[in-house]
Amino acid sequence: MSLGRLESYATFSLAGGQGSAQTLHDVSSLPGSATLTQPTNKMTQITLTGGLLLQADKPSSLLKLPRPLLRRKPSSIKIKTASHPQSITTFPVRVHKEDSQINQGALSARKNFKDFARNTEFRSHSAGPYGNFFATCWPNGKTERVKLATEIIESLWLYDDVMEDVDHAGAVQVHASVRDTLTGAQKSDKKSVIANLFKDFGTRLNHMDSKGAPRVLASLKAYLDNYDSQKTPFNTIQKYTEYRILNVGYGIMDSFMQWTMGIHLNEAETDEAHNFYMSAGRVMGLTNDLYSWNVERTEAVDEGDRKWNAVPVIMQQYELSEEDASVFLRGLIVHHEQITRELGQVLLRRFNYSTTMTKYVESVSLMLGGNCFWSATCPRYNPTP
Repeated sequence: MSLGRLESYATFSLAGGQGSAQTLHDVSSLPGSATLTQPTNKMTQITLTGGLLLQADKPSSLLKLPRPLLRRKPSSIKIKTASHPQSITTFPVRVHKEDSQINQGALSARKNFKDFARNTEFRSHSAGPYGNFFATCWPNGKTERVKLATEIIESLWLYDDVMEDVDHAGAVQVHASVRDTLTGAQKSDKKSVIANLFKDFGTRLNHMDSKGAPRVLASLKAYLDNYDSQKTPFNTIQKYTEYRILNVGYGIMDSFMQWTMGIHLNEAETDEAHNFYMSAGRVMGLTNDLYSWNVERTEAVDEGDRKWNAVPVIMQQYELSEEDASVFLRGLIVHHEQITRELGQVLLRRFNYSTTMTKYVESVSLMLGGNCFWSATCPRYNPTP
């Protein structure tokens, strides 16, 4: 590449994903660049700081882009969201190529619960017009792992349907039994029939990936430990949002996402990713509230009921109408998505775009995008009149 052509290239920064109009008149002054003494027969590489590095002769005439920008063969299908304006996510949306196989996990869970509670009316849960919820949230996960994770979480959702008519004290006892059976802390008990529906999940998780299973089981335990633990409604959206991270089950979704992808963040990586993790949890919790409110708003809610949503919290805190509170919530979700994007870029730079961290950040982005799009189109939150 000649020096004249090289000087016409503009630099760009990966930090915010936006370009810069600076022209390279003096390439050697840029961070990380080398002095151009013999421009002929050389290749260039755009560095992570926006500078240019000379490379040895290579047969290809293409610029070598940093790892995050390299295209990889996807194991999923891109979903075009433009025709669905009700979906407000700024993240990409994809669906797993083996969606039909993954959906079998949900069907297995539903069959088990229908055999157990024949008179219970179960909601439409993970089914969606463009793919199963979990096939949309974990589109690049290993098929058999996504299928098992689908069966487990679908079971938890069905379990929630069964527990709606149980008083709080009784529910806490059952939660503890399910938690201990699921994590292997309690042997199968014929008296606790509902807990027995979860008894094999821990063994099956360990069989597929013994290294990643403990993280998943720990997140399930934490979720069930705190299930229905909050009795007093929150009076500010700020406090409510922090509580919702755990209550929405984001820890479960994140741990299963890592497990399905074969990602094993070490302690240092997990600590560094904490702010990114919390921000993503805020996005998921508030997104769930935005779309579930379409159904929850028409349900009878008693003072002591265990139903929570950001819309009535915002209405009370800021004295807004229901419509204005919904608009407020939409803006809040996009705001937290932007923060999550920024923190993701910080995390990538911190670990020099390592393969593991790149896979993690990209997978979280797809999970958030999939959660929003599915919620905006699924029959669970958008029932036919």
